Amino acid sequence: MSKNKSPIIEIHGTGIHNRGAELMSIAISEKIKSIYPDAQLVVSSNFGFPSDISRYGFRPTFSIESLSKKAFISLFAGIFTGKTVNPAKVDVVLDASGFAFSDQWGARGAKKLYYKMNILGRSSQLLILMPQALGTFNNDDVKDGCKKLFERAALVFPRDTISYQCVTSLYNEKNNKIKQCPDFTIAVKPKADESIQLPKNFVGIVPNIRMLDKLDNKESYLSFLRKSVDTIVKYQMTPVFIVHDAHEDSNVVKLLGEGYQDFLIVQHEDPQVLKSILGKAQFVIGSRFHALVSTLSQGVPCIGAGWSHKYPELFSDFSTRESLIDDLADLEALENQISLLSQSNYRSEKSNEIMLAATKLKGQINEMWVIVLNEIEQHLNKTRNK
Repeated sequence: MSKNKSPIIEIHGTGIHNRGAELMSIAISEKIKSIYPDAQLVVSSNFGFPSDISRYGFRPTFSIESLSKKAFISLFAGIFTGKTVNPAKVDVVLDASGFAFSDQWGARGAKKLYYKMNILGRSSQLLILMPQALGTFNNDDVKDGCKKLFERAALVFPRDTISYQCVTSLYNEKNNKIKQCPDFTIAVKPKADESIQLPKNFVGIVPNIRMLDKLDNKESYLSFLRKSVDTIVKYQMTPVFIVHDAHEDSNVVKLLGEGYQDFLIVQHEDPQVLKSILGKAQFVIGSRFHALVSTLSQGVPCIGAGWSHKYPELFSDFSTRESLIDDLADLEALENQISLLSQSNYRSEKSNEIMLAATKLKGQINEMWVIVLNEIEQHLNKTRNK
């Protein structure tokens, strides 16, 4: 570790808009602080309101990356309190956008980050793309924008095999800066909140408003959730809705109709507390990616539904691919999975398989951090010796 002044490290692409993004912030913060205890961790002003930024010990930069109300409030609060950081003073930018650089989301995110990293004062800053889903890149504008961004980065970590194939397909030969690594929030520890009362033998259901945005047949997802509730009750367990974003996902529950809104809905601003709650479930039915990660990383079986390649890749990583429902209209497959997981012996066997996979994945994450921290240290030594 460098003995010079502590680094200023910016976390890009996260915020309080959903708990998965917060988990990525927590994972980065915990690791960086364990190596550089005096490091300044900064985020853009659109991360959240001032209380959200200060809660994690972050400081805002005085750049505006969105025109949201919270961004302006955080910017002016930071200026007033003297907590803002000049973006030109940042040493390292760690991007944790999660899933922003792909055909599904268009070229804007990649172009925006590429521009940010090449403006005056930032062109010499180290950029690392932390493990995240990447691709596809079939659209030429997306492909060009993402390739420029990847070339600007010192390291790019596709989170899964398909993401890795998408990125490497942009190059004619092997590129050593591209290294596959699973989602790094697996290692974040849960945090108990004893004030939360949960029913016995409950099954967590984690809705995702994005399923309604991304699927052609929105009703199929609502029918999937209704069938989940009905079948859980049939097997004498209790459904509990666990909301894993700041506010939008609770709207999905409202759309389910009469009789489906009477079950307990659990929300919490701390994603580590939500992880603890997910860990207490008999099993979980979910479609929020990081809720599924938080569940599987604790050995709790899941039934999943998703809208991109990151979902089947995640379930494959945890040796439970058969638990992902590929066709939401196949309600028989859903009922069969719930039937299996209602049996304690099957759940126990499945849990052991998942935990073995989780142990392997945690080892890969440790290896990733060794590479990242070595790259950071080399960069700090080089820039400070100038």
